[in-house]
Amino acid sequence: MTMKYGQIAGNRRLNTLIYRCFEYICEEDERKFIKKFREHPPTSDQLMHTVRELILGSYLCSRDFKAIYDYAIDTQTPDWCILDESFSVKGIVELVNFHIDKVTDNKIEKQRQVKGIAWYWRDGNKDNVDRLYECIQYKAQVYRNLTEELRLPYVIAVFGDFQAAVDFEEVQTCLFDEGAGLFKLYPGVSGLLYFEENSGRYSFRYAHNPNRLRVLDLPDGVFAQDAT
Repeated sequence: MTMKYGQIAGNRRLNTLIYRCFEYICEEDERKFIKKFREHPPTSDQLMHTVRELILGSYLCSRDFKAIYDYAIDTQTPDWCILDESFSVKGIVELVNFHIDKVTDNKIEKQRQVKGIAWYWRDGNKDNVDRLYECIQYKAQVYRNLTEELRLPYVIAVFGDFQAAVDFEEVQTCLFDEGAGLFKLYPGVSGLLYFEENSGRYSFRYAHNPNRLRVLDLPDGVFAQDAT
């Protein structure tokens, strides 16, 4: 594999993943990501969020969608815009940045400093679903006016970080709850794309909003670091 930008991330495995993703996106977007990576410390949370944005877009491109990163629409830049054959925007995809709660994160870091290893009960001081619900709801509101004005389908993506230990069932609880389900409250959201990592393979699952005003169908599937 040719590494035309040199070492990008802090370890070989992550660096290989980034270059694998670059095989699917356009060269202009490569340069956008390189600029962002150079601005982040090599092991920072910001860098990892940018990596997940890259994986998301690479998966879309690997499924033959024309996805463009940070594409400006009326002064706003969603993570990914999907273009049609005439290069008009036909939908936007935005990633939710969901982390483990700060109190638990601090406990983990203290244990690592003292013992070199950490044991914890996920979100022991907070409810995972409540925080996840709030994160998805916030993202649903960010592009609400834009998508309504331009009548664009809008998909929210959620990455299942291993520390936060969010799973697809919890996501579905947020979306389909009978009383306060986000899909019912936000029909402008066409669906939610959930993905998680296991041994270098990223599995994607798509939940359709049965109340959606506009349709953007995204496939379930796998994006593998060693894919060809």
